[in-house]
Amino acid sequence: MKNNQPNEVKLYLAGQPEKLHKQPRGLLKTTASNVGRDNDSLSLFSLQTYDEALQPIRETLSKNTAITGHYLMALWQKNRDDEGIYKIKNLSEVARPLNVTPQELKNYLIYLSGYIYPVTTREKLESGKTKLSITNDLLFKVRWNFIFKDGEDERLYNNDKRVGTRLSNYIKDLPVESVEITPNKSFIEDLEGKGLGNILVSDEVVAFSLDLSDMAYKLFCLNGSDVPTFKIGLKKLSSKKYLNLEKLLYGVYDKGKRIRAGKGKPYVVEKIKSGLEELKGKGHIDCWNYEEKDESFSWSYTNKIYKHNKLYTLGDKGKAHNNKGMTEVRKGKKKQ
Repeated sequence: MKNNQPNEVKLYLAGQPEKLHKQPRGLLKTTASNVGRDNDSLSLFSLQTYDEALQPIRETLSKNTAITGHYLMALWQKNRDDEGIYKIKNLSEVARPLNVTPQELKNYLIYLSGYIYPVTTREKLESGKTKLSITNDLLFKVRWNFIFKDGEDERLYNNDKRVGTRLSNYIKDLPVESVEITPNKSFIEDLEGKGLGNILVSDEVVAFSLDLSDMAYKLFCLNGSDVPTFKIGLKKLSSKKYLNLEKLLYGVYDKGKRIRAGKGKPYVVEKIKSGLEELKGKGHIDCWNYEEKDESFSWSYTNKIYKHNKLYTLGDKGKAHNNKGMTEVRKGKKKQ
């Protein structure tokens, strides 16, 4: 990664004080569930089939799109104006730390703002019970501002009769003056301590995430949405609320009939194991275990990226607290 980044997007560098920001747990849960290989991935050159009137729901979110979303959350907190809007005036400056081109960044912004994904929220009721809601919604609101060249007008970019082509024509061909970013209301509430709450994250998270496989990244996002020491059964871990691996595990069903076989339990277990071991090798996972008897995974993550209050406080000046709960994973279990 190059070091000649502007101040507003500069990441933490070795030897400098560690910089932190908050990430909403709702966004982390959303990406943990929806990140995967998108076989229907569109580019700016195939967006002519995008129908603006349909507001389509996407079942899969690419890893790079998700990382862009988390990066925008960090930039929004540091650079938003009094109206709660973060304005990107130079796409190249934002694209550079993501290791993508401005054209690719445009595509990720379309996915974050043009398609609907499940957003999780939580509310504590007066009865003491917890209300969990999952809403199909946009992850970000994105406003594109364009500048016409001398002698041009809107007709040049809006002469295609097919539905939904105007947006792609503008984004492909017109110079972008600025892009205004506003996160989903639920994510803003998370940052304020409402809903699912938030977690402190190192600014190194972008560089760390880009180097992960899809499965490791899903697990990494899931980690940030929960406590450092975690135990969960395979069936629950594979559900839509967590890693959303049910199709991979059981296959695809239509009206009660299986139309495509899944990869099966052994395959899914090995993929999760591989993801955990990858995270351990990169210093995020401290230890992990799989119990075949009850088909459950357990793990503990470090404070390398996520600064959970059980592992880290601002008064520690970068040093982690000892977490007694971490011994519960280690005790009596063979370390993988």
